[in-house]
Amino acid sequence: MRAVVRQEPPVRHGYPPGRWKLAAIRAAIPGLAVYSLSGISRLVRRAGLRLKRGRLRLHSPDPDYPAKSRQLGRILALARQYPQRITLLYADEVSIYRQPSLAATWAPVGVEPTTTQIARSNTVHRVCGALNATTGQLSWITAAKCTVSRLKTFLRTLRTAYPDRWLFVVWDHWLPHRHAEVEAEAKRLHLHLLFLPTYAPWLNPIEKVWRWLKQEVVHGHRLAEDWEGLKQAVNAFLRQFDHPSPALLKYTGLCPD
Repeated sequence: MRAVVRQEPPVRHGYPPGRWKLAAIRAAIPGLAVYSLSGISRLVRRAGLRLKRGRLRLHSPDPDYPAKSRQLGRILALARQYPQRITLLYADEVSIYRQPSLAATWAPVGVEPTTTQIARSNTVHRVCGALNATTGQLSWITAAKCTVSRLKTFLRTLRTAYPDRWLFVVWDHWLPHRHAEVEAEAKRLHLHLLFLPTYAPWLNPIEKVWRWLKQEVVHGHRLAEDWEGLKQAVNAFLRQFDHPSPALLKYTGLCPD
């Protein structure tokens, strides 16, 4: 029974392919047809199975995924071995919107918590950030739009922060990252751009920084009427990581074993 539920649900028995149900388990295993659903329920518990909420899993279609992943691992190992000479930065952008996003919050039983939107355009605040893989320090700039010009400025910011290092910057395949002017600026600054496998955000730990930012500041915020106040709150959160942060390394899973 445990082996069966690790497979896809049995479409050949006439059940939808979405998920396992007691009737589908009964149909998939010879000899269980005589059991009632309540009997199957008792059997699955005795087999050590429980009804669980699933998790979404992404799959990168990049045929070079193994090679690119190994390359990132090698450079991370070198950055840890020679921290005064080699720096690896995980870079990305995030959008912060005027209108609050929804998330779970504590509230009295019988009371539905609400978050107020306003009748104005959903203005956006963009953050370009780079996470130092060995220190947890965060380098960042903000703008209304993340243009090619702003990305070039961001690369100059990174080189200024690390003037005498071999500097590797990990990015995804967003088109402006591969713009000819951006790549030329990186070459001029002696920055080595490393591109993630396509559709593989789990290989970029700075995604967890954005998650933390949204959990602490963005979800359910009460600053839709105070756009400058919201931007200041975002910047204050980021500013706490302007220096090396073991806490951020731990949160993003970058603490070495």
